This record gives sequence, structure tokens and C-alpha cells, in this order.
Amino acid sequence: MSNVHDYVQDLCLIEGQQYRGDCPTCRGRGTFTANKEDGVVVYNCYKLGCTVRGFNAVGLTVDEIKQRIRSLKEDYYDSETLDPLVWPEYVVDPKPDHTLLKRFVKRWDLETEDIMYDVKDRRAVFPIRKKGIMIDAVGRALDGAVPKWYRYTGNASVYTHVYGKPSGVAVLVEDVISAIVAAKECPGLTGMAILGTSLSTAHIEYLENYYRVIVALDPDATSKAVQFKREIESWTGMKAQALKLEDDLKYKVAEDLERLRSMV
Repeated sequence: MSNVHDYVQDLCLIEGQQYRGDCPTCRGRGTFTANKEDGVVVYNCYKLGCTVRGFNAVGLTVDEIKQRIRSLKEDYYDSETLDPLVWPEYVVDPKPDHTLLKRFVKRWDLETEDIMYDVKDRRAVFPIRKKGIMIDAVGRALDGAVPKWYRYTGNASVYTHVYGKPSGVAVLVEDVISAIVAAKECPGLTGMAILGTSLSTAHIEYLENYYRVIVALDPDATSKAVQFKREIESWTGMKAQALKLEDDLKYKVAEDLERLRSMV
């Protein structure tokens, strides 16, 4: 299959370009396709009986990376016009009789965090601010409701948390609590929750503010963590590392926290 990889490499596709031609293996006429997206060329032969298919991680050229950064900056300036979040009347300051919230806060050691309470859907609500203006919030169900995590406006792509002066190092996690734990355990480190399961160009906008990124996804997403590492390095040119975890960071497994500290 190495000849196919060489063939795809020699196509010199640019980002977003598609190719259709003869298969280099079975010689099928016009049955071979290749498409470059996010620095990866995916190829396939559609001729019956031919098993040629796969991908080449060819990366992005300098010009492609510059173009991506330009688009991210345009998205950033567009986001400056976002309206501030106005709390619904059912999102309130925590009160002593909100027992579900009290148990949740104690369970995850969140007594010092800025948390509101959604009395209608029984959610702990974490505000998201940009330049001091609240633009979004993330709610976490406290009684098994679906969805477990809820976005109130969708205007923010990430939730970030840092204690002290930011060091320029970010740790990429999937949920808000893990971001808070990472920030608490390593002052100066920015815990960054991507609020989902996939990495988008909007996330890259935020990562441009850092010089190094640690990817620390859940243990059952090891392959995804490696994929994120490659995408970040390809898109930004910065150094990224994948942290192998025994459990989610929010569970504070001693070995995981020690590995994280050693990488900061």
C-alpha cells in the first residue's frame, strides 16, 4: 500500500481540493478519488473488488495555516458583537434549601466557584464570560435529566478556568468540572473544556492564545486525544501533548494529577 501513499502524496492536493482519476493499483478508469480536509487526504477506489482505501496525514502548508488563522480572526471579531446573556428568571443565586445543588457542590469541591442554580431543570449553572461580559453558561443536570450538559445560548465554544496569572499552557478536557480541577491542581494552567466531543476551528481560535497545549480526554477516548494532538499541531504549529489518564481528571486520581503536574 506504500505505493498508494506515495501516489497520494504526489497529488499535492491543497486544502479542500478533490481529485478523481485512475486507480494506481487496479488501474480502474476514473474510480479513484481523494479529498484533502484538515490536513488529511482521504482516498478510496470504487471499483468492485479493489480494496484500496485509507488516508494520508499530509498536514497543512504555511499558506493554508495562515488562511485558517485569518478565518479564525474574522470569526473572533464577529463574536465581539454577541449580546450579553440575560439570565432566565428560573436561574437564580444558590440558596440553602437547594439541597441537590449543595450535594453537587460538596461532591466536586466547588464551594469557591461561581455557580448559579436552574430551579426549573435542576441544573448547576456555570457562567462563561468574555472580557468580563457573560455571553453563555453551561448547565449540568443534577438528577439524571437529559441532556446531562446544557448550553444556554451556544455563543461560547469553550469554558476556561485559571487560578492566578495564566502561564500560556492550556489543558484541553471535555467537561467543566475537569477544567476546574486541572486549574486548581496547577495554578497558572488554563483548564479548557471543549463542551462536546469534537474539535472545531472555533476551539483553535482560543488555542492561538497559548504556546503549549496538553490534551487530557477521558480514558475511553485515547485515540481521539492523539487525533486532537495532531490536529492542533497541524493547524497551529504549536507543541501539543496527549496525556494518558487512568480516569477523568475530575476524579482526581493521584497518578493522573502527578502526570499533569510533570507536564506543566
